[in-house]
Amino acid sequence: MKTRAGILAAVLAGMVWLPLGAGGLESAPGAGGPSASEAADSGLFADGTRAINEARWADAARYFTSVAAQHSEHADGALYWKAYAEDKLGQFKPSEDSCAELRGGYPKSRWIDDCDALEVEIWAKTGKPVRIEPGQSDEVKLLALNAMMRQDEPRALKEIQAILNGDSSETLKKEAQFILGQHYSDATYAQIVRISYVEGDVRIQRGAANGKADSAGWEKAVADLPLETGFSLATGAGRAEIEFENASTLYLGENSVLTFNDLHSTAGVPYTELGLLTGTVSLHIQPYVAGERFRLLTPTDELIAKYPDKTYVRVDGFSDAAAFTPLAVGSMRLPGVGKVAVVPGRTWTYRQGVVADAAGAPGGEEFAAWDKWVSARVSAREAAIDALMEASGLTAPIPGMADMAGQGEFFDCAPYGTCWEPKDAAGEEEAANRKPSARQQPRLVLASFDPSSLSGQSAQSDAAGQELERELFFPCTPGALRYRLVKDPLTGRMTVIDRGLAPVAPYDWAVCHAGSWVRHKRHYAWVAGGKRHHVEPVRWVKSGRLVGFVPLHPYDVKGQPALNAKHIVFEVIGKNEIKLQPVKFDSSRPIEFLKEAPREYRSESLRPLARVEAPRMEARAAGAEPGRKGGEVSRAAIPIHFDPKSLSFTVGREEMRGGKPTTVFAPMTNRSGSLQSRAESFSGGSGFRGGSSGGSSGGFHGGGGSVGSSGGGGGSSHGGGGISGGGSSAGSSSAASSSSAASSSSGGGSHR
Repeated sequence: MKTRAGILAAVLAGMVWLPLGAGGLESAPGAGGPSASEAADSGLFADGTRAINEARWADAARYFTSVAAQHSEHADGALYWKAYAEDKLGQFKPSEDSCAELRGGYPKSRWIDDCDALEVEIWAKTGKPVRIEPGQSDEVKLLALNAMMRQDEPRALKEIQAILNGDSSETLKKEAQFILGQHYSDATYAQIVRISYVEGDVRIQRGAANGKADSAGWEKAVADLPLETGFSLATGAGRAEIEFENASTLYLGENSVLTFNDLHSTAGVPYTELGLLTGTVSLHIQPYVAGERFRLLTPTDELIAKYPDKTYVRVDGFSDAAAFTPLAVGSMRLPGVGKVAVVPGRTWTYRQGVVADAAGAPGGEEFAAWDKWVSARVSAREAAIDALMEASGLTAPIPGMADMAGQGEFFDCAPYGTCWEPKDAAGEEEAANRKPSARQQPRLVLASFDPSSLSGQSAQSDAAGQELERELFFPCTPGALRYRLVKDPLTGRMTVIDRGLAPVAPYDWAVCHAGSWVRHKRHYAWVAGGKRHHVEPVRWVKSGRLVGFVPLHPYDVKGQPALNAKHIVFEVIGKNEIKLQPVKFDSSRPIEFLKEAPREYRSESLRPLARVEAPRMEARAAGAEPGRKGGEVSRAAIPIHFDPKSLSFTVGREEMRGGKPTTVFAPMTNRSGSLQSRAESFSGGSGFRGGSSGGSSGGFHGGGGSVGSSGGGGGSSHGGGGISGGGSSAGSSSAASSSSAASSSSGGGSHR
């Protein structure tokens, strides 16, 4: 059977299932002295095994059909693998029929659990109501509950209550309770997005910081900075890496401007919309969740990546065109370009969805160093994530996962699954004999405290004191105490100050945005688990006048007692400055479990950053379009301005008013709508291109089959068009509808 870590990972991340009974695909054994028929049976089973491992599903189905027909000792396993291959081919009814044949012919087979799990996955994919059968194993029931949560949440909650109140095993009850505490609802929350790397001049605009209308300035961007809908990045001689919650990444090149128009997740399904006003981005996008969508707008065209396709491409946004350079072998399709002609390294330039040269242009030296740098970072991240997913048992990446590489160790912590702790926290005997590092210390525990309040002793040795500090390790204080709120004694206003309390350990982002915590050998260890959008890593508690928090436990359920409250509590103290004090509540007094954080911790505060001047931003033209009548397009740079009042990017153009030339500024847009979340949508003649030929902009797809086009409005007859990477077809003039500022703002709270 699968381990609990693997099951829980599959439950929380989605229906990604490997066989329960097999523990991996195995070749047919060859006991001594097989008969000719047994040898043939084993040979066919081995052929099917190779076909499965090489993803040759049709061949596998054929081989295993032959093995099953012989009714040999491998027939039951062959029926399961036949069903598995048929599922991969999209032959869902035949796959279910193969499982029915397995149950009917081999009722005691160890492969029946695997077919049960496979059928749950098929039902979830096809929209067929998922059901829980009495004879199913606990693991299959957990998978069914997860699928039911996404399909019919009220029914799933009733099933969980029946499990908790019935005679199910204690293991199943605990797992069902865990799902109850972690499940998604239909609510919409902000995505977990951050700047994961910064090099050189990178500036960020975060709107009216902390709700102050006069603070809409530019700041110096730093790594591990959360990004939200409405933020913008601009680079000079600098570059940045952006990490999304599914571990997809975007690399922003020099002299570029990127707007974050919509970063939200509904029912656990992310939606991302960005605007490349000018410059270069390289995308390494791989959606992990069915329905996930990534959209990149440029001044003339757009790109869309959809589940389950992988999009690895460099995009250059110009004022009059967009250039797309695939960076890896894949199934990307370009309008007007044959599929076999789409090769990595060649560049195709489009204007309003129309390709300038179907053969593309050979790669030049201009981006060679940039592409090499991006490739190296992508390769290192993928290697780290693959290794960590295998070690943790997770089936989908979590935010910040790559940064955990080399920072700690995974270990079994049944019944919770797989736990992890930083290297500095591993090994109690070793830790007791050396001074704790900065990562071991309770970095946010700022107040002095009496050790006797925890240990019952008035004095301790140095070694014991060091061990005590290690016991207090927990990096996920709520919002870093909202980045230190200090109360002005005269006005009574709370002010956000910077005391260096941002995450300092590479693993902080991962362990504070996913999983949960349990006590292990006198300190907290992180339990590997799925990402959390709307659940803080802590639970708030109160005893008498003492108010504090404890780390989130794997079995914590909303409205129920916080299970870690029996251990050390981080008390919040102070009037003019908010500090922390580790304590143990008096066991003789009742503990109150608060439904929400105290009032002063409910509102979000932006992390303080260094203020900088507004960047110098310019939109560039692509140059002459081959074969275009009317001469060359001007290469002159067009200044981009940021309006702090409207919080939007504008460009100027000359208009005659009253017989005099006047410069008029208008928000940057493209034909499908705005390039930025706060700007109004302007139609042809009013927007960025100032009266250029009309037509709906093309959709450049990282997933999808053929893409059609339609006529424009009042200009050129050329319409939409798009770039895709395989999958379903899309034949509309606009590849995706624009999200309004109102819907963008519904993304919920931020993650800091």
